[in-house]
This record gives sequence, C-alpha cells and structure tokens, in this order.
Amino acid sequence: MNAPGAAPYPLPASLFVGFAVASIGGPIALLTLLPGTAGDGVDSAGLVVALALLVFAAPLWIWLAYSGTIVTPGGLSAFVEAAAGRRAAVVHGWIWALAYFLYLPYTVTFVVYDLLPPVFPGIHPYRAALELTLPVALVVVTLAPVRWVLAGLGMLAAAEIAGLLVLGGLELSHAGVRFASHPSVNDTGRAAGGAALLFVCASLPLYLGAEVRGGSRTVRRGLAAAVAVVGAALLVAAIPLAAVPDSLRDAAVPGAAIAQAYGSRGLAVAVGLLTAGGTLALIVAEYLALGRLLHWLHGPPVRKALAWIAVPFLAADALSLVNPDRFYDDLLKPSLGALFVSQLVVFVVFPRFRRGALALGAAAVASGLAAWGFYTLIAGGVST
Repeated sequence: MNAPGAAPYPLPASLFVGFAVASIGGPIALLTLLPGTAGDGVDSAGLVVALALLVFAAPLWIWLAYSGTIVTPGGLSAFVEAAAGRRAAVVHGWIWALAYFLYLPYTVTFVVYDLLPPVFPGIHPYRAALELTLPVALVVVTLAPVRWVLAGLGMLAAAEIAGLLVLGGLELSHAGVRFASHPSVNDTGRAAGGAALLFVCASLPLYLGAEVRGGSRTVRRGLAAAVAVVGAALLVAAIPLAAVPDSLRDAAVPGAAIAQAYGSRGLAVAVGLLTAGGTLALIVAEYLALGRLLHWLHGPPVRKALAWIAVPFLAADALSLVNPDRFYDDLLKPSLGALFVSQLVVFVVFPRFRRGALALGAAAVASGLAAWGFYTLIAGGVST
C-alpha cells in the first residue's frame, strides 16, 4: 500500500540504492566500530562479519516481506500498523523518533571530539566552533531538494565502499589473511551479534520508499543490494583484520591508522575524512527519515517537519558544549535502548502480518538479536 500523495516526480532507483548504502554505517565507519563491537572476537573478525551477515538476514527478510505491500513515509511504524493497528504504530513511531532524534546531536559530538582529532590533531582549538556549525550545515542539507541530497549521499557512499576495499587490500598485502584465530563459541557469538546490530540503520531507506520510482519492487531490490554491497566490502576489510597489530586495531580511528601504517599520510587523511563524512551522512539519512515519519504520524508537510526538528537539534548541540564527554555518554544508552525496543516491536508483531513457519523463525531470530542488543546495552557491553 503506497502512501497517498507520493512524490509526483519519483526518485530513480539509483538514488535509492545510493541512499541505502550510505545509511548502513556509513560503510567505512563500520571498520572503526567493528573492533570495539567485536571485543575479544576481533581476532576472528572475518568469521564474525560472515556470521553477522547471516544473522542479519532475518531482520532484513522481515523488512523486505513487509515492503512487499507497504511502502509509505511511515517506514517501520507503518509495518507495525499493518500488523497491530494504528495505536501501536503511533507508540512505536515515537519510540523510534526518540531513538534517532537523540542520535542526531550526540553523533555530531562523536565526530567532532572522537573521529576528527586523532586524524587532525590541529583541530582541537576549533572543536567548539565545529560543534555549533556542523548541525547548521546538516539542517541546510536536509532542506535542499531531495534529489540533490541523495545524489551527494550516493557519491559519498561509493567513495566509502572504495575506501573499504583499498583498506582491505592494504591489510591483505601487509598483514596477510587470518579469517579466524582460535575462535571460541562465546566470544565469536557475542561479536557476531554486536556486528549484526551495526547494520540496523539499513531500515532508514524504507521511509523514502513512497518517493521511489518502482515502489515496492525498487525498495526490496535496492535495500537487499545495498546490504549485500556493504556486507561484502566490510568482509573484505575484516578477513585480514585479525592479522593487523593490536596498536592499529585499537586506534581511535582504525581505518585511518591502518592507512597511515600501510599506505601514506595522504591516504590516512582521505580515510579519516570519509569516516567522518560517512558518519555525518548517516545523520542526514536519519534526519530525512524523521521528517517523513512525523509527516506520516501527524500530517505536517515534510519540509515543515524537518524545520521543526532543527530547533531542538541545534539547541541540543549547543548544550553539549557544557560537557561533551558526558553529553555523548548520557544520550547513547537511551538512544540505542529506544532503537532496539522499536526494532523488537516490528519483529515481534511480524507473525501477525505473515503466517507460517518461516515467518516465525525469522521473527524469533530477529527478535533475539534486538533483545540481545538491549541486554548488552544495559549490561554495559555496547559501544559506538
């Protein structure tokens, strides 16, 4: 069921796929998050990523199954409505909106205070200015014509995929291949679950599905293709990661550290910029999805919804200057907690939408993954 008032000039499939790729990570930032997420399982990083992709097939299949008949600005909340009714969908929508709204400001803080300084030490005196100006720039981008925004995100995503492949090649040539190093079931299982959760933002393109030429078919094919491309590129970079020295894997920005050690300063700068740029692009993707969800929930025009979001977003980033480290830590857990709960709802109600043993099995695996994410978050085991 397509949304009423869908885009009069539908977006081409290529822009949707590019947006979907940019939404996962961004792709090159996954390599920065992987060592911390995998923990002791990083010594079997290739196996961890391969298993993570297998586990993530369950939530992906559920999203694609819903998308066979539901393509609206409501995204995941529209799925919940189809399975459990409007009231449940509204509650779900606000839980999801809380998760991603909190993500916007604390991720700017993460980029300014954690990603950029290790690569560009001279940036320290300008961090406060960046903390204030980057959100303004991001708001301006989201208010630009959506075709321009998606085209820019797609080009950045292509550069990130290329960067991941280059890093994988450097690792292979300098460190060799070590797909798995004495993996234990406990460490590898925990790491695979954490790595699978890194792909959860792949649901963001669903909120733009009603604006895409080809509707459901384009959404399903495009989302599956995007996950396959990002997963394959991350696997290429992860397979030799176990053979990379701990000093590089444990660096603040592992991709840039690997590029510096095995390549050149210029390549390290490029990887650092791509990592920060990809993370900021993910903020844009979330912002665009939030605007469409608010439109679906309560009816304001999308551009007006985007403008409304800007006010608390800019205020929150200004507030972060009081204590950037605490701001990030204080917002991380409620944001991820709300995200895991919102995904869990989508998976739990899925058997009401699609009958059969396969649907029950996929719902069990996907629900288990979301519940695992929530548990490890409460237990203090999730990092980003």
